[in-house]
Amino acid sequence: MSATDLTVSRLLGEEGVKQLPYDDATGKPVTAPVGKLTWGAGFNLMQCGSRGLFEVMLRYLVGEIEVQLQAFSWYVSQPEAVQSVCQDIAYNGGVHDLLNYPHMIAALAHGDLETAAQQCSVANPKLDESRYASLRAIIRSAIRN
Repeated sequence: MSATDLTVSRLLGEEGVKQLPYDDATGKPVTAPVGKLTWGAGFNLMQCGSRGLFEVMLRYLVGEIEVQLQAFSWYVSQPEAVQSVCQDIAYNGGVHDLLNYPHMIAALAHGDLETAAQQCSVANPKLDESRYASLRAIIRSAIRN
């Protein structure tokens, strides 16, 4: 399984698949004031609830992130599971957000996965426990493999 496959599978579980566009802060569906909420060239977001379509779009977005991350030697040298953690962080905040983890990146560059796992955290306790604890566990699992 590739890093992208691992990331897509995990994100589908972490993020869930909601049938309507939603506010990521509240989880509540967003409704258009008049007509249908539409994107691009008439793509009706109110009728795009197919899990297959979500997965195709998610795979595309993660693939775009993968292309950007391939420019970093510290990323390329990692096991696929660890690459998927980097993709996950970049998916949620952008590659620029991932680059705001300099201690984790330095540890990855030196092959120190335990320190990288320790540095894979955020100050928000709820978010750290709900998302980053599992990402730390994934990095640690790569130590044993």
